[in-house]
Amino acid sequence: MKKCEKCKTPFSFRIIYKSFWGGYKNFACTNCQSHYNFNFKDRLIGGLVVGLSTFISVIIMNSFVFEIISKLSLGLVAMVVSGISLSALSTSLFSFELDKK
Repeated sequence: MKKCEKCKTPFSFRIIYKSFWGGYKNFACTNCQSHYNFNFKDRLIGGLVVGLSTFISVIIMNSFVFEIISKLSLGLVAMVVSGISLSALSTSLFSFELDKK
C-alpha cells in the first residue's frame, strides 16, 4: 500500500477504493490530514478496469445460448463482479499526488 509523503502512514484500502468509485474524489491521510489527488495514470487505470470488465461481460454473455433477458442479466452480473474485483486488484497500482493547496 502507498504511504503518506508527510507522516508515512499507509493509506487504507477502504479509503482508496471508496474514493476511486466515488469519481476519483480527493482524500485525506487519516493521521496528518494531508490531501491527495488521483493523477492521470490512475484515471487511465480506472478506464482500463471499466473497459476490461465490459469486455469480460460481453464474452460471458455470448458464451451462453439464452433468451435476451437472461443474457442481459448474466452480462450485468458479470460486469459488476468483474468490475469490483478488477478495481480491487488495481488499487495497488495507483500513485497519488500531494495536493499543494
